[in-house]
Formats: sequence, structure tokens, C-alpha cells
Amino acid sequence: MTYHASKQKREVGAEVQLPLRKLLILSILWSLSYSVSAHLFKQQVDQDIKRYSQQQNWRNYDAEVLIWLPNKANHLPACKDTVQYQRATPNNAPIGRVNYLISCTQPSWKIRAHAKVKIGLEVWHAKTDINPNQILKKQNIQLQRGVISRHTQRFITSSQQLVNQRAKRRIRSGKIILPSQLQQRLLVERNDEVIIRAGSGSFVVSMKGKALQNGQLGDKIYIKNLSSGKKIQAKIIASGVVETLF
Repeated sequence: MTYHASKQKREVGAEVQLPLRKLLILSILWSLSYSVSAHLFKQQVDQDIKRYSQQQNWRNYDAEVLIWLPNKANHLPACKDTVQYQRATPNNAPIGRVNYLISCTQPSWKIRAHAKVKIGLEVWHAKTDINPNQILKKQNIQLQRGVISRHTQRFITSSQQLVNQRAKRRIRSGKIILPSQLQQRLLVERNDEVIIRAGSGSFVVSMKGKALQNGQLGDKIYIKNLSSGKKIQAKIIASGVVETLF
């Protein structure tokens, strides 16, 4: 098993003094000497990371990539067709251990390889301690560089996903804010007085009610009609406003 480590942003060591032309020729010969080279595999991983970063609107990120190829990659017959690189889980973020199937059709062969990827980028952290049920404001959050090393490690890069969200649990100052720690702000809370709207088309009547449950936008909750005393179910359409379901 052979590992090859590299970073996207790095400097050429001073001890390598070969002329640029010779370096280029050696690089080409090295890439052609094997059907699967560490250099070409690394390029594919970089392309997959770049494509995903564009989809997710990452800014100012850097990637540390450690690739692994089996020893038999050095002994495969030359591929007369284009070598294909396919991620085993293309829907996952290319972070952490990223498994690949590398194959050729002429002649037919395939091998399995993987890359270990760490991403450094600016993600939102708690600037202050955030308490359970607290509504997040801009003064509670800050962008700070973090290292993401697992594809299951969720993170937030847009402040629009944070402001006016409600914390489910305590988030300590300096910690990365995770989507699982947040939920939409409650537009109606239990015992709140609400406006009940009923009707269709241009004919709509409004009356006062009392919320019997908490709810977010679109939730269906039970309301007590203060005029009739009846309990009805209604849908939350705005802050303090519900709409009957019949």
C-alpha cells in the first residue's frame, strides 16, 4: 500500500533545482509509465473537491489530500481508453475517506483506491455562549476558520442559515454551530393570543384565539376559539396568525 500526501497550496522545496523543462518532461513520462498514477488520481480528487465547493459556495478553502493506491496499480496493462474515476458515494461531500473505483475498458480492469481529505474553510462559530431556545442574532455569531475532516461533519457557511434561528441546546462560545443544533424560530407559542383567519377567496373573517401548542411556520396546531370556546386545528401562516383547515 502506498500513500501520497499533498496540499493544494504549497511551495516547491529549495533543494530541487532541475530546470522547468526537465521537470515537465519527467512529470509526463512518470504519468505515462503507469495506467494509474498518483499524480492523475490526485488531480481527479482535486477536481471533485473543486466542483463540490462551487456547488456549496465555499470561499477561500484549502484542501489537504492524502491518496492511497494498491500496489497492483503499478503493474496494470496500459489503458488504451480513458481511465475512469468514479466515487463510491457521489452524493456525499468529498471529505474524510473518499472511496474510488478506477477502471479501464480496453483492456478491462478495475481497482479500488481512496483519498483522505481535510478541508479548511471559514464556517460560523458561536461568538458568545448561546442558551437553549435563544434566537440567534448577528452579534452571537462569527466567521472563523475550521478544519472539516469527516463527510458527516455538518457546518454552516452562510449567515442566512443562522439569523433568527432558535438554538435547541446550549452552544458554547468558540464552537462550530451545527445545523442539528438549530430549528426555526417559533412563530406561535403555547398560550399566545393569535388571529384566526377563516374563509376562502375574497371572503375572509378573523377572530381571536389562544394557542394550545407551540409551532413554526406551516405547522398545524390546536387553537381555542375565544368567541365560541371550541378547540380547532389551524395552520400557522405568519407570526401570531393561523388559518383554519376547513
